[in-house]
Amino acid sequence: MAGVRPEKLTVSKIKSRLLNVAQSSLYRLTLQVPQTVRDRLSLSSFDYDNINLLCSEATLPGSSLTTHEVNNDYHGVTEKMAYRRMYDESLSLTFYVDREYRVIELIEGWMDYITGVDNKKAYEDPYISYRMAYPKSYKNNIFLTKFEKDQFMRDYSTSRRASTISARTTLDYTFVQAFPLSLTAIPVSYEDSQILKCTVSFNFIRYVQQRRNSFSVTTGGITTDSSREVIVNRDPTLGMNDQLRSIQSGLA
Repeated sequence: MAGVRPEKLTVSKIKSRLLNVAQSSLYRLTLQVPQTVRDRLSLSSFDYDNINLLCSEATLPGSSLTTHEVNNDYHGVTEKMAYRRMYDESLSLTFYVDREYRVIELIEGWMDYITGVDNKKAYEDPYISYRMAYPKSYKNNIFLTKFEKDQFMRDYSTSRRASTISARTTLDYTFVQAFPLSLTAIPVSYEDSQILKCTVSFNFIRYVQQRRNSFSVTTGGITTDSSREVIVNRDPTLGMNDQLRSIQSGLA
């Protein structure tokens, strides 16, 4: 098959193809703190939700394929055959530290539970011993959702009478059985003040990446707080118009 021949592109096509790119600053983290750890901390549900918003930086995971070399199938040719997929060992998350230091309290409390620290006063003894917790009690899934600005936009119909449904795409990452592995040292100094941050590395077994379609519905061309979004799986046997009609009828 020959290569693609050059073609003339209009400005509108260039804008639709090259300028419609994803932004790095739009994502949402969800830390699923195990209930056994929550029972040891004095944090409310609002605190946990606020900590998720304080995640200032995250790294989308990577993976690689482990290969085996085959040298004898073809003369003078070395082939590589994949036999295993290797996942990154850790997920790095950076948080803004709030004025109540709840972020540090959460991570330290989580790691205290893992290492069996029940009484911190007794832990000041240099000869104290500890017993590690069972892994099932301190591991849980972590979720990271990548979305774009148009996730919160609503399209208006030309007549401003009928409902308009718009497809929005998100990427959902699930980190299976994650737990905090290390807390990076947090420097403080008398130099110019900056926002205090802490970086935590989470270990996980593997990640699962799923692409989802969120359908935004607006009735009568008016955007209200009552507009609903539903996540569905596309049926490959239906066209887009048939899918939208089926979703609209289900929301009626």
